Amino acid sequence: MPGSKAFIASLVATFALACTLPAAALDLGGHVRDGTVVGLTFGGGWNKIKFTGPDGDGDSGTETALTGGARVGWAKSDNLIYSVGMYGWKRSYSQSVTPVSVTALNFLAEVSWFPRGEGFWLKGGIGGGSLDLTIRLPEGPVIGKKGGWNYSLGAGYEIRVSDGTAVGIAYDFRYLDIGSLADLESAASTSHNLSLNLHFYI
Repeated sequence: MPGSKAFIASLVATFALACTLPAAALDLGGHVRDGTVVGLTFGGGWNKIKFTGPDGDGDSGTETALTGGARVGWAKSDNLIYSVGMYGWKRSYSQSVTPVSVTALNFLAEVSWFPRGEGFWLKGGIGGGSLDLTIRLPEGPVIGKKGGWNYSLGAGYEIRVSDGTAVGIAYDFRYLDIGSLADLESAASTSHNLSLNLHFYI
């Protein structure tokens, strides 16, 4: 997917540039973080399905895919935001041994921490998710959909453009473990995501 690779590369460059600038230089609007928060994300990432099947361990290989999500939460202060979010990605790709089609959804309770009250932030989350998976193994396809537990870790940089609106860029790592699925003893999804973020502080 050449287009998604170029998009991801541009996000990496933007993220690197933003992190080198002080928060004050990028604060184009007032600084208010209080009450309800609504966020939208869109980007791309590197994803892999790891599994243990009848013939041992295997994986889908690392593939790029577009990702997206939304969250709603509450800003306790300038430093902390509590939120719940839903994020997902979908990809179909063909390899010589393990063609794969997968849709992954992640539902997370998250905490975002702004050490300086603006600009740079860190995030962590735990929750549940689902994996809709088709793996065409040599002995036959494995098809199934199952939920499991997941966690995420992330970091980003936010630019305030008004009292109630901010834009930014973020990196998130998400891990989703669904355990056994059909003929597989275990299956898990790992994804590294780069995204553009839009936040509304209501």
